[in-house]
Amino acid sequence: MKLGEIAERIDAHLKRFERDKEVNAPVKHNAMSLRPFFNASAFAAGRYVCVKYISYQATQSLSKSDAGKYLAWLDAGNVGRHYEALR
Repeated sequence: MKLGEIAERIDAHLKRFERDKEVNAPVKHNAMSLRPFFNASAFAAGRYVCVKYISYQATQSLSKSDAGKYLAWLDAGNVGRHYEALR
């Protein structure tokens, strides 16, 4: 599978998580309530898949191998961030 296809499929999962009120329920953090996914996205950049869970935070760069593992984990029905899949 090409890198762009992997990124598109991860992006689709992230968009689905963002729309799901149960998955994306606000989490209390200090005095604020934050959602785990906000304008989340994934895209191919060079030889990496870049993943962003919250739009105003930094992107995470995944190698093709790690992005493939993350996608397989998401396709298996799991919900979460890449580091949970790569433990």
